[in-house]
Amino acid sequence: MISRAACILRCGSCGPPNTRQCDETKPACKNCSRNHLQCGLAFLTPIKPEDRLLEPRAISISFQCQPGTSPLSLGVDIASPPLDLESMELLHHYTSVAFLTIGPCRNMHIWQIEIPRLALSHDFLMRGLLALSAVHLATLQPHRSLQLRRRAATAELTALPSFREHTSTTKSENIHAVFAFAGFLPPYLLAQSGWLDAPRGRIPSLDDDRPHWFLFIRGLTGLLARSLPEIAKGPFGPTLTRTVAPVDCSRNPEDSHLAEVYPLLQPTASSTPTDKEALSVCRGAIDELRRVAALPYSPCRTLEARAMAYIWPGSVSHDFVNLLHSRRPEALVILAHYCVLLKQLNWCWYLRGVGDAMLGAIDHELGDRWRHWITWALDYPTTGNMSGYTAIASAADYEPEH
Repeated sequence: MISRAACILRCGSCGPPNTRQCDETKPACKNCSRNHLQCGLAFLTPIKPEDRLLEPRAISISFQCQPGTSPLSLGVDIASPPLDLESMELLHHYTSVAFLTIGPCRNMHIWQIEIPRLALSHDFLMRGLLALSAVHLATLQPHRSLQLRRRAATAELTALPSFREHTSTTKSENIHAVFAFAGFLPPYLLAQSGWLDAPRGRIPSLDDDRPHWFLFIRGLTGLLARSLPEIAKGPFGPTLTRTVAPVDCSRNPEDSHLAEVYPLLQPTASSTPTDKEALSVCRGAIDELRRVAALPYSPCRTLEARAMAYIWPGSVSHDFVNLLHSRRPEALVILAHYCVLLKQLNWCWYLRGVGDAMLGAIDHELGDRWRHWITWALDYPTTGNMSGYTAIASAADYEPEH
């Protein structure tokens, strides 16, 4: 029996320490037993093995069966939910293959280990992970494409309501799972564009009622900007390192072609104030495109080439996106030059064909009058002979940041 001087270990249900109601009997004092209270002394008594056999609903099963019988014939209910072998296949495919094609070469453990770990406690993220794994597997096994893409669509549609709910609150304990799911959305939309009847080469439009990957990338960037301090504390922290040194655009061997757009963006004598404002917005967009295109060539080389496809859509101004929506020719010319970055990334499975398709849509929108401004982009060779794994290996040659 514990001493009454050690009041901190008394039963908390019997009242203040100066009362004499608690007799300190374990596992439950008499006062608690009489009044059907949860006794605070119960945790002091270890559970004996024989006590477990007396717990409610505990069942003792003997497997010493007579010949010709089995445990299943004894009438004991040992039913369990069936294993979802398809989900297990997709999870295995993600953690063994697909993650290599999604995350950057550095910190691969984030995509292989940390995100699946987050998914174990966030159902919407697990469904998003399985959806992306399914569409990737569909590209490797065309004979199963219909089945896998249907499975992906079902998983994604089931996940979206919960994702939207978490996005509206963005609590700190959920922000890492929300950010991971948001990062899966652009490649999912790009890879599933045919199934969603949403051509991935189309130009962003206010009249478009189908999801557009370009705008989802902007949403991902906005989420990062709003929640950067919290996200930086979690598993994605190592990926958010940004160089503070000025970017030398001339290191990009294609920079001179981007710079050739500037004469188009100069106001003329007939330019209205609205025109001048629009041209200023466009100059900011081409400045940012030159900076982003030069990042993989910077001395630090902390950025994988594939990140270029994400950074520029997320960093251009809202005013520039409005110019795209209104089909401002100068803005479309800049978007055409962004498509060159996409053509350079054609080896990536979910970006395959996107650059050429969007360039075709831009060329159709601009017509003959503006075509000479995008001739270089149209003629730029598409990098189609490079597999995703080869690209990953080559990108891994980047020196690690110090």
